[in-house]
Amino acid sequence: MIRRTIGTEIQLTVAGRSVRLSREAVLRKLKGVSPGRIRTHAVKIDGVLYAVKDVFATASGLDPLDFNTNQARSWLRRLGFELVRVQEGSRRAGIG
Repeated sequence: MIRRTIGTEIQLTVAGRSVRLSREAVLRKLKGVSPGRIRTHAVKIDGVLYAVKDVFATASGLDPLDFNTNQARSWLRRLGFELVRVQEGSRRAGIG
């Protein structure tokens, strides 16, 4: 549940944990992280496609089982990231 959005920062409660996350924090926490397998939904960061749940879990420190893909997509969109639906046959992570 999102409690509020402040510019490029969101504050939310997930699985009883309060999380405050900014666009800059997401970018900082993804430095050096290799993209994983993308099933359908990706987020494009610096020209690289990452699995949406992987990005949100890495940035927030939350267990990916505590939120779903649609929630992660919504939160990342609110932070200003570009979301992409990956076509069948091109589901390997990487340059998009």
